[in-house]
Amino acid sequence: MRKLLLTTALIAAFGASPAKATLQIEIFDNGTLIDDISGVTTGAASLTANDANFANITVAAQGSPILPKADLSSVTLDATASAGFTGAHTLTVDVLQSAITGTGNTLSTFTVNGLTNDPGPTTESTFADGGLLATHTFPVGLLDGSFGPVSAGTSPFTSDEIQFAVDFTAARQSFGGSAQLVTGVPEASTWVMMGLGFALLGFFSFRQRNANALV
Repeated sequence: MRKLLLTTALIAAFGASPAKATLQIEIFDNGTLIDDISGVTTGAASLTANDANFANITVAAQGSPILPKADLSSVTLDATASAGFTGAHTLTVDVLQSAITGTGNTLSTFTVNGLTNDPGPTTESTFADGGLLATHTFPVGLLDGSFGPVSAGTSPFTSDEIQFAVDFTAARQSFGGSAQLVTGVPEASTWVMMGLGFALLGFFSFRQRNANALV
């Protein structure tokens, strides 16, 4: 009975085991869901999809626990409009990571590369707990480009998200790009404290060596 009460008290004091960080990918064609994957807890998720307008859409994402500090980073997208493409279509990709412990300071970096036949404009964005952290729009016809890193500060958060929105207007247009959201960027005051900490460690180590030499 006492063991049961002790176990109950420990659970109440420290809480249940923390939930595992999960990755989710959603792909939309003009707002219509094409495909999605959710509940991935390994830290790496990928999804390949197609429909009547897109011959290939490939998304790859990495997050916690593979990446430190709950980063949602290295999200890449490759997409090609099919030969039977008609009209104008906005391809939207959302990558969401939940049940994390974001520290509040972030760096966002966006890139486009290997574009053919002038798709665009392309907008890439990062979010924390649904709030916009950074966004950038690359113009039509840009073959290669990068933007960032962009620094943003927010309170600690439990979810982060990367979003791509790419406009396609003709068959066989293709897009390649990536976005990164890195958390845990130390503030200036944190750097100072870290510097003082290393200095103190060095000082005490020096004193210990001298004490040992005297002995």
